[in-house]
Amino acid sequence: MTSGAVVDPWDLEGRRLAPLLDERCAVVVASTDPMVAARTALGLARAQGQRRRVAVADLVGESPAIEAVLTGDDPHGIADSFLYGVSLNKIARPMLDTDNVFLMPSGTEPVDHEAVYANDRWRRLAAGFQQVGALLIVVARPSVPGFAELCGYVGTLMPLGDTTFPTPPGIPLIAPPAPPPPAEPSEPPKRESARRAREAAQQDASRRRTQIIAGVLVLGAAAIGVGAMWPQVLERLPAPLVALLQVRAPDTTSVVVPPTPMDSTPVDSLRQAGDSGAMPADSAASQPLALDNPADSLRAARYAVYFATANTRAAALPEPRVAALQGVALSPVLEAGEMWFRLTVGADSSRQGVDSLLARLRSDKVIGSGSIVSVPYALRLETRVGASLVGSRLAAFASRGILAYALRQPDGSASIYTGAFESPVQATALADSLRAVGVAPVLAFRTGRTF
Repeated sequence: MTSGAVVDPWDLEGRRLAPLLDERCAVVVASTDPMVAARTALGLARAQGQRRRVAVADLVGESPAIEAVLTGDDPHGIADSFLYGVSLNKIARPMLDTDNVFLMPSGTEPVDHEAVYANDRWRRLAAGFQQVGALLIVVARPSVPGFAELCGYVGTLMPLGDTTFPTPPGIPLIAPPAPPPPAEPSEPPKRESARRAREAAQQDASRRRTQIIAGVLVLGAAAIGVGAMWPQVLERLPAPLVALLQVRAPDTTSVVVPPTPMDSTPVDSLRQAGDSGAMPADSAASQPLALDNPADSLRAARYAVYFATANTRAAALPEPRVAALQGVALSPVLEAGEMWFRLTVGADSSRQGVDSLLARLRSDKVIGSGSIVSVPYALRLETRVGASLVGSRLAAFASRGILAYALRQPDGSASIYTGAFESPVQATALADSLRAVGVAPVLAFRTGRTF
């Protein structure tokens, strides 16, 4: 920094708070003063950018602080990407005089409205940053409709500024610690004469040498003694402990697991599991999916709790505590040419019902933040299954590698489904995998309620 340069105090505050984001991959930075949020976010990005890639998204709307450090003159931004499909790679622009930091400006239209803030795409973006260990910083206004949904999708909120605002319930907060108080001036030590200082230094050096030599002699004698008596020591120890002590430490290079590429799993192995999401070798060969019950759109059990997304099926499989919940769906979804595996829980035609489920999962510490998604479509595997047979039918599908779930119908019987999708097109990959193992799925609005 050149002499006389003006130091932005909020930029410095962002740099001070940056270590709080070391374990995070996505955060909403918000304040009642948009200037405070934007300038602090830039300080966070500069500090975090020294060790990983960072992207700052402007949901304030043409923030002067962000516009001042943009490079290039492309007018497109978040609004153009979310509303008109412009690629995020096109709108992300390097930050001026900073490596590893990219800015996503607001774009050619306003962004401070619900269509952008409450857009489910933020959830997928946050999951993508999580996968690659990068950091997404979203600068937002807490007063905009959809702010709570935005925080739920991104997963974490850092409130800033002197004026507080209502924070969405259940969202993890990163509360900035107060700056340390200025150190009180201490009385300078009295100076000794040069002769006395030299004598003290020589005495300290001599004392340290004596202590080091004595320590080395003691350790050497102990090592020799233990080495000589080690066989006798081992004879007196229990056999399991002897085996443990004699095991050689593994070569750490042999246990390092490289990251799994998105398309590295062979298609043949994926086809052994019905909900694997294997893509056919020729997408043109996929059979079109016809919706079986279009009249049920209004009563579809469309709402679910979004739980997690991973780029491999193994990473997305639920742990036993989650697998025991009702309506657990693992859905392979193709996005931008890459396969993602999304895990959702629950199924309800009422948003209030799923809100209650989400609150209970947060209270029971089953889920950290979570959010509500609309996934009305599923692949139906069976209908009119008696309530007493539901458990055995789900177990039979599980034995074939198919993660299925049952929804109770008005007549008391159950329909069995797998997957949960936002659109019929998303169900194509899973349908192809099911057909490959001899299961004939039916695309349907999922109806009913969890058991």
